[in-house]
Amino acid sequence: MHKPNNVLELDVKEELDWDPMLDDTRMVVQADDGRVTLSGTVPTFYEATRAVDDAWAVGGVRDIDNELLVGPVGGAVADADIAAACARSLDADRLVPKGSVTVEANDGWVTLGGRVRHHFQRQAAKLAAGRVDGVLGIIDNVEISSEPIPSDVADRIKKAFQRSAIIDDSLIDVTNTGHTIYLDGTVGSYATRQQAEDIAWEAPGVTDVDDRLVIVL
Repeated sequence: MHKPNNVLELDVKEELDWDPMLDDTRMVVQADDGRVTLSGTVPTFYEATRAVDDAWAVGGVRDIDNELLVGPVGGAVADADIAAACARSLDADRLVPKGSVTVEANDGWVTLGGRVRHHFQRQAAKLAAGRVDGVLGIIDNVEISSEPIPSDVADRIKKAFQRSAIIDDSLIDVTNTGHTIYLDGTVGSYATRQQAEDIAWEAPGVTDVDDRLVIVL
């Protein structure tokens, strides 16, 4: 679905404004042949990542350049306070195993370390830390424990694609080397690409997914 630049810019702006959890008052949207650039400032790192997700939800977007800066309202927060708040946020999150993720803060940037068993736990940790005031960015060094991987893991993922209502599995090739899954081919939207990646992550024994899918509008 190709849209003129001005139409796509307006659609993205309206989608950002539609999100009640996003302060888009200091954001700028520019579009060029399906490529959307987000610039300006948002109050939190969480909103910076949420803005990208919102933009991807708009039809006609084929690529996003995220140039958003995080500028917390009220001035900078001390690193020690950021680290302590992130630790509390991680501890309160029911999806993050207690004590599995470590936190360090340096000039507003938070580094997450440790080890978890599943990808969704690593994602939950990043989300929990990203919501803390004063966090300017996150370095995700959390590792996933290596568990036995089925010899037919690629076939299992393909069957999961076949069950999906939005994935045309005939356009996606699935292979693996050890615990890493490779996705190649084309999809019609970001939502389809994300669905394919999420399904691959759910397969047993997977520690990494290399998503090389291309969005073709």
